[in-house]
Amino acid sequence: MRFTSAILGLALTTKTLALCPYAERALQDPDFLKQHLKERDAPKAEKQHDKRQSGPGNIPFTTFNENQLINVTGEYAWVAPGPNDIRGPCPGLNALANHGYFPHSGVVPLSVGASATETVYGLAADFGIPLTVYATLVDGDVVGDTWSIGGKQPQTVTSPILGAGDGLSGSHNKYESDASPTRGDYYLYDGDVSSVKVPKFQALYDLQNTAAVPNYDLDTLIQHRKYTFDNSLTTNPYFFFAPFAGVAVANAAHTFIPALMSNHSAEYPNGILDTETLKSFFAITEAANGTLSWTPGYERIPDNWYRRPLGAVNEYSPVSFAQDLVQIAAVVPEAVSVGGNTGEVNTFTGVDLGNITGGAYQTSDLTNPTKFVCFFYQLTLAIVPDFLRSEALGSALAGALNLLQTEISPFVDPSCATIANYNDAFAAQFPGAAVGQP
Repeated sequence: MRFTSAILGLALTTKTLALCPYAERALQDPDFLKQHLKERDAPKAEKQHDKRQSGPGNIPFTTFNENQLINVTGEYAWVAPGPNDIRGPCPGLNALANHGYFPHSGVVPLSVGASATETVYGLAADFGIPLTVYATLVDGDVVGDTWSIGGKQPQTVTSPILGAGDGLSGSHNKYESDASPTRGDYYLYDGDVSSVKVPKFQALYDLQNTAAVPNYDLDTLIQHRKYTFDNSLTTNPYFFFAPFAGVAVANAAHTFIPALMSNHSAEYPNGILDTETLKSFFAITEAANGTLSWTPGYERIPDNWYRRPLGAVNEYSPVSFAQDLVQIAAVVPEAVSVGGNTGEVNTFTGVDLGNITGGAYQTSDLTNPTKFVCFFYQLTLAIVPDFLRSEALGSALAGALNLLQTEISPFVDPSCATIANYNDAFAAQFPGAAVGQP
């Protein structure tokens, strides 16, 4: 009987280690297994709060598999963008278009956005789908269900009536935001939010360039988050940090770099983001004398690059981001503040989130992972209708609102507080809130 159990245990061990990143630790630590089973049976909200991803203070990945290799050959070989191809402010999206995981044109169908970011980067569907739907409805073609990773997409049959959206590059304060990791603020660069500002990239690069083993991990990006926020605060009198584009998207742009661009291996199952990988994703080249330069639209997935493992536990989800945001807030508390400068530099004024959300969420909730995930979904459901009603959508408005509810609602925990009264009047005190708007 003992011999049979041992054989069965060995078989289960081999299979489990291949499927579950918790297995190896569970076999060595019975208390950990008990805790994992307890979490498995906990209510949904508690499970979301307690899930951990790789990174400082979180349970690391314990497995690596060759299937994490991303194909950059054949149909997915890198091709430079042509004169009519669109590229924009997000290096990861530009790279997907250059490798054919997105249409090379840079105009992305709604159905492709989330699936490609999950397949290539390990961005969870419950994060990728809301972001893709948001981009389609706020910045894209709501009839054709497409969105642009950069500027305005080509006209379609319905475009003269409904418009084809302004793309991510034209979404200032709606999707794109000030205080980006490498792009410039809208006001400071006459609306150019797509170009890499090399000194800004240099500030990030220098944080690890001389390290014995350079790794642009979350701790490093938190340092850079401090730099980028302070840079906008001290140089841009119209710096504005909106609830969605700022607190959610601009901060996520920083965490996405280590979470989605790190190269995983048997030696580094948690991933490591070295200088060459970072430069490749950001289309940066380095001269012999150390001078950095940027080639617009040439973002590239490196050869022999392995994404994070897939699966509900491993993919980068809103819960993962919420946990990372707690770590950002511990070092850069102002990065979880809605507000902005009031016409002069160094005049950042924060706004009570409770006044914006009708009391549904307070500023302190942004550093509570469970409540932040609720806030993320509920804010999307609350602000998109306001943006849509400001467009000349006519009869298309009902369909767009239905798409929003259909795609986002399945991810929303019923226990989450609903934002029934979203109040955007707070923005009037910040001149930067209107910058870039028609």
